[in-house]
Amino acid sequence: MFFMKEIEGSRRPCISDIAAEAGVSIATVSRVINASAYVKPDVASAVRHAIDRLGYVRLRIRSSDEPLPLVGLMLPDIENPFFAGLIKGVQSAADTRGFDVMLVDSGNDPLAVPERLDRLSARRVQAALVVAPAGFNASDAVLSLQGPRGYSAPVVFMDRKVGSENAHFVGSENYHGAYNAAVYLASMGHRDVLYLAGDCGLSTESERHAGFMAGMATAGITNLDYAKDEPPRSTRFFEPCGFSLDAAYRAVKTRLSAGLDFSAIFAADDYMAYGALNALREAGLRVPEDVSLVGFDDLPFSSMIGLTTVKQQAFELGVAALALAIDLAHGRRHGPQSVILSTSLIIRGSCAINARSMP
Repeated sequence: MFFMKEIEGSRRPCISDIAAEAGVSIATVSRVINASAYVKPDVASAVRHAIDRLGYVRLRIRSSDEPLPLVGLMLPDIENPFFAGLIKGVQSAADTRGFDVMLVDSGNDPLAVPERLDRLSARRVQAALVVAPAGFNASDAVLSLQGPRGYSAPVVFMDRKVGSENAHFVGSENYHGAYNAAVYLASMGHRDVLYLAGDCGLSTESERHAGFMAGMATAGITNLDYAKDEPPRSTRFFEPCGFSLDAAYRAVKTRLSAGLDFSAIFAADDYMAYGALNALREAGLRVPEDVSLVGFDDLPFSSMIGLTTVKQQAFELGVAALALAIDLAHGRRHGPQSVILSTSLIIRGSCAINARSMP
């Protein structure tokens, strides 16, 4: 049974309206709504956006005391603003499919992951979606949930890889996103670019760093000191900041106290870019006239301050992860699965041509 919100007076939207709005077939809309078959993430996202715009809401017939089936969602830090879009995507997809979401926080503690998964197993979730904390490497024991009386549920890891080829994974094109950012900065004459690194133990950081290095090399810039030791240390053009706004602020402020020796900053996430921007402004430097600045993520606040950044599809990532998890739970997909969503460079007003590079 379905209930449609009224639109345009007494008219209610139907599946054909959604299909027309999304530019897909009625069969595709049905597959998305009923989770009855695999649909490409970008197509499924278009259908869900059409559902939201037209006000189509699915209600499942069940007794008043029968709870909705659960999907577990584990995050390392629920205060991280990037995860807000991801949560919204998971919840939107779950609502459409008639599931509820149980959220748990691992507190950025890799040792807490098995206990949180046990907690989800105890609630007999249909599947678990996990963004792993730094330092966590998945063993086969955590690639699926197991319990008494034959209970089993798939685990899908999101955003950060966990060191297992057998893990189901949904993530973003971090390498190409950072590569494009580096090529863009180099095209504007920036050769001395300060790289603000995230947590060097995370795949997101290692992929962005590798992409940025490759982009600079493509532009013929190979003399920058971006080498990373273990543990990571500061070099002339590299600052380990752990995806922390405060750490990025302190690092840039400390560098500026000794003089300005870079023309641009690439921050491996927007949060660190915000910290860098604060330090630059306190030093009386203008963005982009004195220093160009690029971030990564495209958090909601970034558009308000005109930050050029690499956009991740956080909402779509959540939708794709939920869709994959349900497909796995229902046996529609088998074997290790990997879904990688594209990133794109969003050019705003925080970058300018480096006048010092002009002849």
